[in-house]
Amino acid sequence: MVHEDYKEMLAAHVLSALDAADQRVLDQHLSECAECRRELADWENTAASLALSARPVEPSPHVRDRIMSAARREKQDPQPDPRAERDARSQRDPRVVPFRQSRREVWASFGQVGAIAAAVLCLVLIIWIIVLWQQNRALRRNMDFMSRDMRAMQEELNRSNEFVTILSTPGARVASLAGTGPAPDATAQLVYDRTGNAVLMANGLPRVPQGKEYQLWFIVGNRPIPGRTFAPDDVGRGELSIEIPRQALESAVFAVTLEPAGGSTAPTSAIYLRSGL
Repeated sequence: MVHEDYKEMLAAHVLSALDAADQRVLDQHLSECAECRRELADWENTAASLALSARPVEPSPHVRDRIMSAARREKQDPQPDPRAERDARSQRDPRVVPFRQSRREVWASFGQVGAIAAAVLCLVLIIWIIVLWQQNRALRRNMDFMSRDMRAMQEELNRSNEFVTILSTPGARVASLAGTGPAPDATAQLVYDRTGNAVLMANGLPRVPQGKEYQLWFIVGNRPIPGRTFAPDDVGRGELSIEIPRQALESAVFAVTLEPAGGSTAPTSAIYLRSGL
């Protein structure tokens, strides 16, 4: 993840809109990046300003005085008869105090409502942008996973087609490799033609440690000739296209060992797969 990805996550962090995995990643980055901590503080100040931008509206002194005067008159007057009260209401009883607002007060009220509405709209817009950003990010991840899976499937299909093509060539040979001590359940098939074109397809190999790869060897007599390296997938499947040396076409023993990434000039570990067992 690059630095810009962390900066895009800051607004979502302020609104508590990050999932647990993204939150842990961002917290780790914030502990190491002073620039992102400063930008996070700016986002927090912006959020606080939005929350406090709406001020409470108080009645004007004129309205307060009229309300208090009406309350005092109501207390001094006798309790009216319900029928008389209905009649008085029908005749617009003067004790009812009309709440009139001046044009200036009306526009001030609209201004306060507009400020609240603008703050709410701004907050909704930020949340909407964050949701879209998260959805787009998840979609990109899914597309990356699908693309990797499709590439792996295409490579496996190409290896299978190559295996079948060599196998159907006149004079083609197949060598079976069986698992030994470190990988007793592993198996492999090596198919090659008269010119040395070969494809190895292995199954059940243990996962390789970091910095390691499997390497194919051609053992002629007691001398191992190094071949190419390969790494299996998560379920232990590995494929390798290789050219067999001419001196190894007739009487070689094929073997697979675990070597440093890039291969070795001589085996440095036990044999995992071996032909002729």
